[in-house]
Formats: sequence, C-alpha cells, structure tokens
Amino acid sequence: MYIGFATLLIPASPKIPSPDVKLPFLSTRNTTVSQGRPDYYLTPTHDFTQYTRDCAEKYWNRDTAFDWSQSVEENLNTHLEELSQEDFEKIAWLVLPMVNDSITEHIAQIQANGLPLEEDALKSILECIPFGEESLERSLELQEPLKDLRQVIAQLSDRAEILRGELVDLEEQQRLGYFREGIKVKEISSEDERKKQADTIAMLKQDIEQVREELRQKRMQYRTDVENLKITLKAELSVVQEQVLSQLRGAQNLLQHILNGGRLPLEKERLAQFKSLIFKRQLRGLKDIANHALVVEQSAIAPLSMGLIHYKRHREIQEAMTTFLNDEAKHSATFRRFLVEKLGAKEYISALLIKGANRYMWVARLMPSAGFFLAVIVEAIGAAYLEFFGEEKYMPDPLFRSISHTISTQDETRHLDLCVGIYNELYRTGTNWERNRNRKVLKVMMKSVYGDKTEDHHLIQAFRAFGVDSETLYGHIMTRLSEQLARVSLYVSPQELRRFIGS
Repeated sequence: MYIGFATLLIPASPKIPSPDVKLPFLSTRNTTVSQGRPDYYLTPTHDFTQYTRDCAEKYWNRDTAFDWSQSVEENLNTHLEELSQEDFEKIAWLVLPMVNDSITEHIAQIQANGLPLEEDALKSILECIPFGEESLERSLELQEPLKDLRQVIAQLSDRAEILRGELVDLEEQQRLGYFREGIKVKEISSEDERKKQADTIAMLKQDIEQVREELRQKRMQYRTDVENLKITLKAELSVVQEQVLSQLRGAQNLLQHILNGGRLPLEKERLAQFKSLIFKRQLRGLKDIANHALVVEQSAIAPLSMGLIHYKRHREIQEAMTTFLNDEAKHSATFRRFLVEKLGAKEYISALLIKGANRYMWVARLMPSAGFFLAVIVEAIGAAYLEFFGEEKYMPDPLFRSISHTISTQDETRHLDLCVGIYNELYRTGTNWERNRNRKVLKVMMKSVYGDKTEDHHLIQAFRAFGVDSETLYGHIMTRLSEQLARVSLYVSPQELRRFIGS
C-alpha cells in the first residue's frame, strides 16, 4: 500500500483542552498529585483499557474456537457439488474466461521458454490442468528440500525487520528525549536511563548485523542449492514438457468448446474436467483472499505503534493500544496459519506495502491527528472485508468463514470504537482545516488502496471465482466506510467514495 503523503508531513501535537473546557469524551485537567499523577495528566472519561479487556476472554483464550481439523479442499469440493444449477452456471461463466486466459498464457510461455523451474510457477500451471497432475509431481518433489531453507530465510528476514523496527522506535525516543518502561513512555530523568537506552540501541545494532550476516549466508546457500537443482530439474522437465503442453491444449479445447457453444458440457467426463478447473481456481482464489486479509491485518498495526511513544499523557490509551496491537498480531497469526497449514501457501506482503506502512507510521508520528484518522479508515475497510467473507453466501469454506466472522464481530467492532473514540477525544475540532485535510487524506488513501484494482487484478479475480463481482464487494465496503466516517464528522456517500477510486 503506497500512500503519498508529501503534502501532509506537517508536525502537529495533540491538543490539550483548557481546564474550563469540557469535551464529550474528555474530563477536565487533573490538578492533584495525590494519585501519583503529574499535574498535566489527562484522565479520559472513556476507559479504553477496560473496554478492550472486557472482550479479551470471549474468544482468543479458547483453543477450540476454530475447527482446524477440517479440510479446506473437501469443503470447497463439497460446496461445488451441492450448488444449484443456477448458482453453478453463474460461477462457471465468471471463472471460464479467467482460466482460459491463464491457459493461453501458459502455453505461450512454455513454447517460448520451456517449463519454468520455480515451484510457484509450476503450481500455477497445475491449476490449469484438470486431474492428471502426475506429469509435474516429480519436479515438485525435487524441490521439497528447498522448502526448509526458504522457511529459515523467511524467519530471518522477519527477525531482521522486527529488530529494525525496534531500532527505529528507540532512536526516535532517543532523539525526542523519551525513555520507555514496558508500555509507558516518559521523559528521560537520569543519566542511568540515558545510558541504558544507548546500550540497548548498541545491542540492537549488533543483533541486526548478526541476523543480516546469517541471512546473507543462508541466501548464498539457497542460490547454490538452486543452481545445483536446476540441472536435475531441467532434465526432468524436458521429458514431461510435451505431455504438459498436451494437457494444457486439451483443457483449452474444452473451454473453447464451451465458449463457442454458449452452454456447459452435458457429458459426465467433460463436466467433471470443467468442475476440476473451477475447483482449482477457487482454491487459488481463497489463497489470494486469505493473503489479502493477512495484509490488511498487518497494515493496521503501523498507525497504532506510534501511540506507545506519543501518548505518555494518556496511559489508559497506551494500554488500550497495546491490547489492540496484540489483537492484530493474533489475527495475523491466524490467517498465516490458515495459509500455510490449510492451503500450503506462502504469505506475500509486497515491498511496496511495507514501504507504504513505514511512511504511514511516520505520518502518524509527525501528525497524530492524520494518523488516527487513517487508522479509522484502515479499520473500517478491514472490518468490512472480513464481515463480507464471514457470510455463507460469499464464502463457502466454513473454516475461513468462521475466522472472518469471529474477528469482524468480536474484535474489529471494538477496534473501530477505540479508533473513533480516541480521534474524537483528542483531535476532533470541527474546523474547515480538519475536514479538508481528512477529505484529502481519504482520497489519497482510497486511490492508493483500490486505484490499481482493475478487472484483471488477481484479487478481483479471486472474488469472481466464488461468484462475487467487484461491484458487490466494493458496494459493501464503501457503505460501511461511509458509516464509520460519519462517526468522525466526515460525511461522504458510498457513491462519492466509489468516484475517489475511479470506478
């Protein structure tokens, strides 16, 4: 998610109301020190900490919340077989052109360059072959030893990114003269704290160098192993290339026959082959939908991280945001488990998204009011997305549906309340500047997130594989987003939101 906020990088500080002004969500200034608080401490009338804790035990501490024993493939296959003729035809005519285009593309690439060596590329070809996967099974088996090494590299990359994020936070605290103890951030009050902070930063830099060196060595080993494997793979793939091309052409002929005739096959064998292609396209679509859910959860973390530094005067809010961040981490872990354990897929979060999230966090640090407004947008979009796929008519897999429904109803609702409450309590002014700024932020955000989602985008195609057109999904998301924006006094109709993204 790339967010161009060059025009928004204007330092701003949280406004502190005068003792004589009462805000809807905020009590007056506490001038006593008998409770162990400094005289500038603000006590929110809305107890965000308790609000999040009240829901903590409802779901996440129950290990049996989701039935992880079920097979996603069996779920999708059973649903496909039990569809009514009308529903099946609706999905079939949406999926058919996508699979046909993919087959045509694969045939052209193989004829020009031969079979690819990469595992993901081979799996993509298999998705276009009904049954008869034996031709590429041996090639995929040869790549099994690389999986463990890829996993180690992924873990080291994650570790390096986590350490780098911690270092950025600590260096920012050092620059501002803050010191963090647990979830609390205060001004540095002693030389010991300053030294402890400097030592921690030095240790972090050393850890980062060690992880980077280990990562460099593992990547070198991976490249060496890949080069050694290429020789064996090329020989293996050259033997089966014509067989794979023949299978792809057979699938292409089947789809062309259906397209030219304008009706689905009646012959049992041809119908079974066609259903196999639809099933595989739905399985691929579910991978993309689940990965997008993971991306949404990950991107929601960035604008909240800055709260642990900025809200030293609002300790209840600091604690609430920590709970919020922990929830997002649990959501990410749940979707990651679904991807890896149930779909055998690797998560993908683009470098562009990571770059955008980092910029997002810096905007939130320099301009907290814009940061929290962005948090409202991100949470509203994420909640609407999960709410949509928590409904049976849009998501046939019970496991993913239950995950989406549980998170959207038990967590995302209170997260939205938290973001809206904090924004209204600390930053809402009702001025023209605020409305114009928020409207500009909203337009840039919507264009950034949805501006590239044309009909051939992989995510749009994933929805279509389940019979969901983009109009239906976008209509739901825009309606929910419009409702949430009204809670922070920005009134934008769903139709106008659609114009922002150019659809």
